[in-house]
Amino acid sequence: MIATVCPELVDRLIELYCDWRTECAHVQAAYERFADAEPADSTLAFAAYAAALDREESACESYAAQIRLIESWCTGSGRMSRGRQAQRA
Repeated sequence: MIATVCPELVDRLIELYCDWRTECAHVQAAYERFADAEPADSTLAFAAYAAALDREESACESYAAQIRLIESWCTGSGRMSRGRQAQRA
């Protein structure tokens, strides 16, 4: 069986994936800054790294939620009106 998924849901999925990958790059950059930081700057560099990890986690959770929404749509448990799709996406 082939499921048809609303294009807006897929567009949002791609957008969220790109957001997550961008945050991953920010984590890598923040870690490199922390690893190269002078001892006097290490506390601040670590705080920036931790904040980048938090943003990456949030982006990851948003991406995962969109995947779950599309999965539920494809299995039939997520059937909803077009208006509700826009609200959840």
